[in-house]
Amino acid sequence: MVNRSGFRVEGLRDVVRGLQQMGLDVDDLKDAFAKLAAKGSEVASQLAPRRSGRLAGDVRGNRAKSKAVITAGRATVPYAGPINYGWPKRGIEPSLFMQRADEQMQPTAVQLLEDEINTKIQEKHFR
Repeated sequence: MVNRSGFRVEGLRDVVRGLQQMGLDVDDLKDAFAKLAAKGSEVASQLAPRRSGRLAGDVRGNRAKSKAVITAGRATVPYAGPINYGWPKRGIEPSLFMQRADEQMQPTAVQLLEDEINTKIQEKHFR
């Protein structure tokens, strides 16, 4: 069972649709989501438990045109899930560093997106 965390910005689809009608390409928003993902991965990396530092170094943000995704773990760091969510049978308590990063990002995420969208609008109409 995968326990996902995150938050959704209500009305973002309508904003994107309106921007498209104004002539702004949705691909232009990739930069906004990339900045949000970079900031989120920085926060999550700081909150990740450290033994060797490999887990903290593996937290990364992924760029998409309609969302910001932060991930941790891959084949070289297979323990990211058990460290974050815990593993009771093995006596591993959950650290929930990704969820804590979400909580820290929620107040600033909307403002960051709004600033980036306003910048794109100004670039489109005032150049």
